[in-house]
Amino acid sequence: MSSSTLVNVAEDAENRLVALLASSGRPSFAQDCERCLLNGDAAGLVKVIISDKGAMKQLLNGEEASFSLLAALLERVSVAEQEAQLADSLASAVESQLKDKDQQLRLLSALYNLRSSPQEKCALLVRMVTLAPTLTGRLGELVEDVVKLLDGWSIRLEKRRPLYKAIAKKDKSKKQKFTLLLVETYANASQIDKEGLAAAKQAAIGAIRDPVTLFQQQRSMLSSPAIKALADKSDTKQLYALLEIFQQGKLQDYRTFKKEKVLSKYELNEADCTRHIRILSLCSLAAESEEVPYNLVAETLDVSEEEVESWVIAAVSSGLLSAKMDQIEQKIMVERSVVRKFDMDQWKGLQSQLQLWKLNLNGILDALKQSDLAVTGHA
Repeated sequence: MSSSTLVNVAEDAENRLVALLASSGRPSFAQDCERCLLNGDAAGLVKVIISDKGAMKQLLNGEEASFSLLAALLERVSVAEQEAQLADSLASAVESQLKDKDQQLRLLSALYNLRSSPQEKCALLVRMVTLAPTLTGRLGELVEDVVKLLDGWSIRLEKRRPLYKAIAKKDKSKKQKFTLLLVETYANASQIDKEGLAAAKQAAIGAIRDPVTLFQQQRSMLSSPAIKALADKSDTKQLYALLEIFQQGKLQDYRTFKKEKVLSKYELNEADCTRHIRILSLCSLAAESEEVPYNLVAETLDVSEEEVESWVIAAVSSGLLSAKMDQIEQKIMVERSVVRKFDMDQWKGLQSQLQLWKLNLNGILDALKQSDLAVTGHA
């Protein structure tokens, strides 16, 4: 008779599970399981089943409900560390003893749904992402909200690295996004290792290759300790210098930078880089004034005035700029532009603008008071 502490899905379910597996297990399998059942030893029962290759083969190739019952028994293990080790052993058994990757993924998903430990669920996500041919369906939804998920689980930054690396490796469309997230896990210079530097280098290359798509996520990357570390290494200091131009500089900075070897070394396309730095330069110019003459745009981008409108359209299409063109007055009317660099000069400019707004508001209030007085006096 089984202990009541082991009853999970149905009355006597664990006894039936043992009976189902007994014919495939070693000669003493049923006896060893019965001993665990009589003693209410959930950990011992799970360990006996996992360690028996014949029983596990029967379990893994059988109905998913039987596997789920074994996974549910993990919740009865009283020692948390032992529970986590057994859960990891069960996941490893799924991967090592099953050849069908779809079946592996189904059972790991079932285990993921049955586990409550955030650390275990995070580790299972790594396994699932690595196994999955594509990140679609329910797994795709989990990956899409993975940062929010990890935050809710209070997973420490350094513990997120395997998952971010797995996602970046699996999905090319998400590579840069998750490489940047990986770089962010190196919050202190003392934590930066060989893998951290490699991730920082890949993030820098990705940000130069495409500085537009992930503009908001990439805009603060120069403050990252791992990215800063690139500037201190002889083989990556030029890469960091070029990244700095794409983060804060303009076309002229790019033109004067000795970039040929850097572009070749990191397989960066010269035409694409020039196009992107022109768009970014236009955004920087637009952020400095609400009205920008065509001739100033042409000078900054080193193009003819006839080409200005096409570059404005390109910048607007990128989502970094919102503006209208006055073709008669030959000027751009800026509605909104991203700010690429925000330091003391920008703070001073913001302060001056706020002071101007304050003066204008005070003027309006004074005018309203005078109007009220005039109406009151007339009455």
